[in-house]
Amino acid sequence: MNPYKILGLLIYFSYYISFYIKLFLQKRHGITTIQIGRGSKPKRTHIIEVVFAAVFLLAAAIQIAGILLVDILPVFILNNWIRYFGIMISASGIIVLDISMAALGDSWRGGLDYNQRTELITTGIYKFSRNPAFVGFDLFFIGMSLLFSNIINLTVSGILILVIHQQIADEEKFLTAVFGDKYLDYQRKTGKYFGRK
Repeated sequence: MNPYKILGLLIYFSYYISFYIKLFLQKRHGITTIQIGRGSKPKRTHIIEVVFAAVFLLAAAIQIAGILLVDILPVFILNNWIRYFGIMISASGIIVLDISMAALGDSWRGGLDYNQRTELITTGIYKFSRNPAFVGFDLFFIGMSLLFSNIINLTVSGILILVIHQQIADEEKFLTAVFGDKYLDYQRKTGKYFGRK
């Protein structure tokens, strides 16, 4: 079997399993984690969330197809070092996402919930990034694009990263409205993607 297929499957399932474990744990606490397209929220927010979910699911389907059909689909990057770099970036994305989900505890949500108020987390990994979970998403998809660089995977991953950026902008407006000066102070100290100011 192609070694990239084995590594790809391992990385792919590690990413999605860790995400679904978090959903399961929160459900046990009575928390509905996925708020995408649910509840009363501005139309723009609803549209951004639904587009994000649709592109995310499409990217997941394309990734698994790219992994399973790696021997058939044309891959643009055949350099082993770049593909290994893709493995490292994807694995880093999983680690960053897992640390982010753990740091948020029961405040983790997928999409905005205008009816619930969660805690503003600014410690741990959130001291160095206002959106580390999304950084984890980006790293995972960039790494998988380097590992399985067929045109469909590259295109959809690129679109997803742009949609994630829009999702972040929308969430930050919401957080500013909810937490006010506390969130504005956090924005002044911590970078959107990474870094202390």
